[in-house]
Amino acid sequence: MLRRAVERANSGSYVSSTILGSQDDLSDLRPKCIFVDGETAELGTTTTWIREDPFLFATPVIAMVSDLRDASFVQAYRQGADDVILRSNVGGVTRRIANLQDFDPTARPPVSRGRVLISHHVDEYRRLLGRVLRQACFDVHFAVDANEIIAAMASELEPDLVVVSNQLLPMAKIEHARRAANAPKTRFVVVSATASTRIMLDSRFPHSATISENAPHDHLLFLANDLLRDGCRQGRQSPRYLFDTICSFRTEGEFSPEYGLTYNMSQTGIYVRTLDPPPKDATLWLELRPPGTTATVHLRGTLVWVATPGACSRATPPGFGLQIDAHSSPARDLKLYRDAYNTLAQVPNQIALSWRP
Repeated sequence: MLRRAVERANSGSYVSSTILGSQDDLSDLRPKCIFVDGETAELGTTTTWIREDPFLFATPVIAMVSDLRDASFVQAYRQGADDVILRSNVGGVTRRIANLQDFDPTARPPVSRGRVLISHHVDEYRRLLGRVLRQACFDVHFAVDANEIIAAMASELEPDLVVVSNQLLPMAKIEHARRAANAPKTRFVVVSATASTRIMLDSRFPHSATISENAPHDHLLFLANDLLRDGCRQGRQSPRYLFDTICSFRTEGEFSPEYGLTYNMSQTGIYVRTLDPPPKDATLWLELRPPGTTATVHLRGTLVWVATPGACSRATPPGFGLQIDAHSSPARDLKLYRDAYNTLAQVPNQIALSWRP
């Protein structure tokens, strides 16, 4: 199937039945993207192995799955995939290859956002978090322990945000670190294996939040933006919340949909992760199950912007933003969606709803 899709893309791509025996062999091919089995227990190991090579650091890894389930898509993102596609979707493979032909995975995006310091006791996980933020144009640095974190906070090049393992610096000791470094407003994200799947801002720990190690890695990107905006989030007409669920989308009048995983939602729009976005300004039909419901709703709207790999205009994973058209969307479906959103928005200081199991 992959060979047929590659031939249709006319991309000059190379197809192998297995990941090659060494990173050098794979790196020499300078692939624009790499398709991998998204249902193997070794997916996390595979994505880590690929990205240890500097020439493959930014190369999109696309996980192929058999089942159209939230769990299949979310698990692939948790293990470091950049996109997820059904194995049977030959056309989707072709379009992804074609979409990435002008992308240069060896180019490093410019530093245009804040300075971030990452400290985690697991090397592989630290690199994955660093990749997510570096690809979004953050200036990423690393520290090995709490002492190095405090030293960096006290230096002239103090970080705007510190991302740290709960084992190295628990939330309760953050204020001590701030006082020791005389850096009272440094933002913190504490990564914990035991954290709830809900991301909350706790008033007892200002400018800080906890995130689960089991969350998709791009949740950190959303959280970094939220903390660094100094509360502007709540000034939005309709605040965004992280929410992971499968959605189907198609241009108006099309019969066969494509599928993606939602990233965030507001009362007036939805952002969808995918390397196969529809054309900009297209009128879209989109279906999903809103948070806290089992009903599928049909929404209509306009694709207002697209984020591609390597683009720094927006600190989001690759995908597209849909602006919901309240007039063309079915009234019942729109009400179900808005009711679910309003229920979510009533929870104080919430950033993310727990993803579906």
